[in-house]
Amino acid sequence: MIRTDEEMLLAQQCVANLRRVLLEARKVHSPEDYLRMSAPVLLEIQQREQQILEYLTSDVQQPMAT
Repeated sequence: MIRTDEEMLLAQQCVANLRRVLLEARKVHSPEDYLRMSAPVLLEIQQREQQILEYLTSDVQQPMAT
């Protein structure tokens, strides 16, 4: 669960890193091997992107000015 803007930015960086890993893996693995190895990585990307969306659409409580 993402609770802060910093955690959201970190999750975005993680997703970007995982995508880079998959792009490189496509270059060196056979299609069959790539499908097998990419499945858990794609699931991780999907889960993190869902967490990012949930954070961005959650109610934001702004501190009130005094």
